[in-house]
Amino acid sequence: PTLQEQINGGAGEITVSGEVKESLVIPKGRTVTIVLDGATLTNDDGKHTIENHGTLTVTGSGTIDNVTHGHGALVNYGTATLEGGTLTRSDENGSSPSNNGGNSWYVIDNHGSLTITGNAVVRNTSAYSSLIRNLGDSAANPATLTINGGSIEQGNFIAVKNDDFGILSITGGTFNSGNQAVQNWSE
Repeated sequence: PTLQEQINGGAGEITVSGEVKESLVIPKGRTVTIVLDGATLTNDDGKHTIENHGTLTVTGSGTIDNVTHGHGALVNYGTATLEGGTLTRSDENGSSPSNNGGNSWYVIDNHGSLTITGNAVVRNTSAYSSLIRNLGDSAANPATLTINGGSIEQGNFIAVKNDDFGILSITGGTFNSGNQAVQNWSE
């Protein structure tokens, strides 16, 4: 079965091996752990690689990639924890703040609760799109981003953008950016 069929069938833990081209949606109310076994998971055309509405944990060693303009490796509306793996956009073309090069976007777009820890790596080279955006819906429904480990690596733009109604907590991890490590518009 495909990875999505495993999720739809109730699998709580999914191991990803080899080169896989598939986009995943974790439904609301579901708890799923994705174990990367040296794998590369790349999105279907025109879709986010992983869209989470439930509870997601990513562990292991491998890559979650997105190669489509306007789409991310992870878009989170639920609760997500990144303990391992590398999230990236390998075909990123954003060359300046005014030129998206026809293929640019956030690697992670968080609207829920996201924790980055352990050996997780979030990496990109964009000079157009922030690496991670933390954006809540309202004061009553903020997005929370907690970084207490891992590596945040953005080549030429904002690494972490804590946008409107975002709550950001940083207690660890390594940050590298050719522009801004953190841009804060909220808390």
